[in-house]
Amino acid sequence: MNRIRTGNQRGFTLVELLIGLTIMSVVGLIANTSFRNFRERTILNRAAQVVAADAAMTRTYAIRNRANVSLVADESNQRYEIRDAAGNVLKTRWFDAESDIRLGSLDIVNTGDSLTFNSRGMLVSAFGIIDIGTDSGSKRVIVNGLGRHRVINN
Repeated sequence: MNRIRTGNQRGFTLVELLIGLTIMSVVGLIANTSFRNFRERTILNRAAQVVAADAAMTRTYAIRNRANVSLVADESNQRYEIRDAAGNVLKTRWFDAESDIRLGSLDIVNTGDSLTFNSRGMLVSAFGIIDIGTDSGSKRVIVNGLGRHRVINN
């Protein structure tokens, strides 16, 4: 027996719905992967900017206090401190699991794992290198003898 179709009955078949769900699932998976990679790159860039800003702040403390001020890394605990010549801690920055910026590695390449600025705002050493990394890559913060910094991909 033939069914009479009226013009108001419209819809999708089960096959069409399954194809649509499959396409949406694949697009969602691709978007999720892309977003995760974007987020990790953003975290790395933010961390590099924070490290560079803290190096500049260390220099500013040295000039303002007219004394040597150091940025000293504790690489095993994923943190560094800004200390004055007397050893007083002026600031501590954490990059561990409980902080808002998480790093896989933090390494100040200079001797003593520190950058020291004198009272004129110049590095005691010729230059300073700070390497930071996450699962998505690594960055290098280079500070020249005059205290200027730049961030490069490592």
